[in-house]
Amino acid sequence: MRLGVWSLAVKDREQIKSKILAELPEDEPVKLVDLLLKLRINPQNLIAGLQSLVANRLLKVARVKKTGAPMDEVWIARNEVAESELTEAGEGDWLYNPQLLAVKQRQLASLLGDDSKGKIIGLLEDGRPRTLAEMKLQLGSEELPPLGGIAQILELPDGRVTLCTTAVGKAELERRQQEQQLLREKLKDQESKLKDLFRDGKSASREELEAALQGPVLPGVKYPVVRLVNGRYAQADSPAAWEDMADYVAARGPLSMEEIVRKFKIHSSLVADLRGGKEKEPFIRLPNGTITTSGTPEGRAELTRRQVGLGLKERLEDFYRRQPFFNLGQILDSPEQRETAIQMIRSDGCYRINVQGVGLWTSPYPHSPRIIAQELKRLTGLHLEAGEGPDMVPLTMIASRSMTVAEAADKLKLREEDILNLCELEELSSFRLDGNRRLWKDEVRDIKYRSDLHKLVKGASKLTTLEAADLLETTPEQVRRLVREGYIKSAGEAKSESGRSGILVRRGDIQSIKERLPGIEHEWSLATRQPKRETASKVTRREKAPVGKKRPRRAAAPPALTGPVELDDFQKQAIQAALVGRNVLVAAPTGTGKTVIAERLIEAVIERGKAAVYTSPLKALSNQKFVDFRQVFGEDMVGLVTGDISINPYAPLLIMTTEIFRNRCFSEPEGLDDIACVVFDEIHYLDDPERGTAWEESIIFAPPHIKFLGLSATVPNIQEIADWMGEVRGEPVEVVVETNRAVPLAINWITSDGAVLDEDEAREYVEEAVRKRAQEKKAERQAAREEEFEQRSRRWSKRGARRSRKPVRSH
Repeated sequence: MRLGVWSLAVKDREQIKSKILAELPEDEPVKLVDLLLKLRINPQNLIAGLQSLVANRLLKVARVKKTGAPMDEVWIARNEVAESELTEAGEGDWLYNPQLLAVKQRQLASLLGDDSKGKIIGLLEDGRPRTLAEMKLQLGSEELPPLGGIAQILELPDGRVTLCTTAVGKAELERRQQEQQLLREKLKDQESKLKDLFRDGKSASREELEAALQGPVLPGVKYPVVRLVNGRYAQADSPAAWEDMADYVAARGPLSMEEIVRKFKIHSSLVADLRGGKEKEPFIRLPNGTITTSGTPEGRAELTRRQVGLGLKERLEDFYRRQPFFNLGQILDSPEQRETAIQMIRSDGCYRINVQGVGLWTSPYPHSPRIIAQELKRLTGLHLEAGEGPDMVPLTMIASRSMTVAEAADKLKLREEDILNLCELEELSSFRLDGNRRLWKDEVRDIKYRSDLHKLVKGASKLTTLEAADLLETTPEQVRRLVREGYIKSAGEAKSESGRSGILVRRGDIQSIKERLPGIEHEWSLATRQPKRETASKVTRREKAPVGKKRPRRAAAPPALTGPVELDDFQKQAIQAALVGRNVLVAAPTGTGKTVIAERLIEAVIERGKAAVYTSPLKALSNQKFVDFRQVFGEDMVGLVTGDISINPYAPLLIMTTEIFRNRCFSEPEGLDDIACVVFDEIHYLDDPERGTAWEESIIFAPPHIKFLGLSATVPNIQEIADWMGEVRGEPVEVVVETNRAVPLAINWITSDGAVLDEDEAREYVEEAVRKRAQEKKAERQAAREEEFEQRSRRWSKRGARRSRKPVRSH
């Protein structure tokens, strides 16, 4: 039996090669196409076998160009074929190159297919249907090409095939046409019934659907019926479908528009409206572009924000017309309005300015220049000359009277760094406009003609501790000590290539202290020679008793215990509440470990990749906490921001005064996004009539995501403060109160020589001191009388001597 068209009985390549060699004539070349039709094997297998034979130099191949042929023909020949025979095949080089056999195998396969198709059609022209097996047997082929690719062949319901032109084929075509007509009528009937079923826009179960249609839905129905998430069926873009879609969105949370389109694209009308920004109940489009529903927390919050926005819009319009400048404190009724208000203010064309530490927004409406100057002076204390003139937008007036740092540097022929140094020394006033520093043109013009400008610039320049030490002819450690003890101020920090930070100082400060340095160093040397005072646990009490008494020697204080720190119950309660994200107020006596609560909370915040702020009412306390927390968390993790200095301002833990934090809530609320918690040390300052507003405004206007930990030793009305904070922040506040003192109070007295006395000892000491002082005064009075008597005696003796020396006159 001959091999089939598409495969070889034995697929082994060596057998294919043997078959090729057996069929190739020894005396003449053969075209590749003729060899394929003769062997009737898979073209891919044939090409692979030929390439192997050519590579092994058993056959030669050539691409021969025939006159008038559209493309080259591939010829194969044995090595024994004479050269004359090869030349007769055509013009071409005969080579042992397998690449010449790289032909389009589809064309070869089509040749075999066309030949097989013709034989199949010829076999079926007698009108008798046949099975595939019968055709293989009669054609003598194991494999036939796919019959579906032959347009003239028709498959009958019993599996046999025939031609479309035969009587049997025509009858089958007629039957199929009638069947299609009946199907179209059924589809039309089902579409009509579906339209009636879903006319009210409600959904139906599968049983109700099949009962109405008297059977299942046919695949060809073009009515837009969709299976809902809950298993029921409804018309696309119907209220029932939207309700099901809303339930899905509410359960999965806000979805992006891409997810909505991918999941619910069949609801074309609703999806088109949502993509175009048009909302349909109950769907809500959030500011970030995601879609939710009005029943979700996000949807309710968005609707509340919009409702608040309507009132804010009217209020803002009123402020825009009446005032050239305003701040958020005048606009907001609650902290939740901050984000909405800022978005609306920015969209209205307002700009943020910060003048002399006061954060303001500019009105987008024109105002009189005189009114603009008056308001600026009233709000910031800055005086700008302005007379009558046409109304202008406040931003235009401010921008026209100021310049950027680069422009100022170019005008003064200085570096931008020099301009910033002059601003830090307040030789030049600056302000921030939308985050960018600007300087007033009048001040830049005035300072340009100052005779000591270059001296100012040189004195304002910053030096590292090493450079300052060279200038003072001392060591960098001594320079750092000068900064620590307040002789000179730090001018910031400088990062070295190794990543370590160092203190910067100003050249002017170094030059001014250079003459005083020897005296300061002398004081330091004297201080190191004085004996160090013993610690409190080793203080030697006064052993000398009054006359006639002998006080027994007290036992020394027991040594301090060492080991792991065990938290008290109030500390555990406060730490647990703070770690779960609650606002906490702690009132406990001094020395009970309130700072430990703050340390545990800050440590947890930093581990989550967030930042924390520790505020104190005084700069001195801020400086002390800065040193303490650096020892706990490391130097790179702690920064200090006060009105004087700024050290490591991007650290995850920032120490600052409460006023600094309050100003940031107004001027840089976006800079607080990473802040997770704020610790208020000495929160009882909230009741202070002068400074308490800083704590109040910090709590009111801090972003909603920030949690507070308040620490204090004395807060008599702590529950009242907690209730107020809970009302302002919109969540309850945990109150932790501890009344037991860690160290009992004892009244003692200390003498001038460092001895510590109890009450009885102090009374004895005072009585003895009084008696001694009385004796000393008596002795002083006696000595004074004796000295006075002696002086008088000397005066009289001198007077008597003068009289004895007077001459005697004779008469």
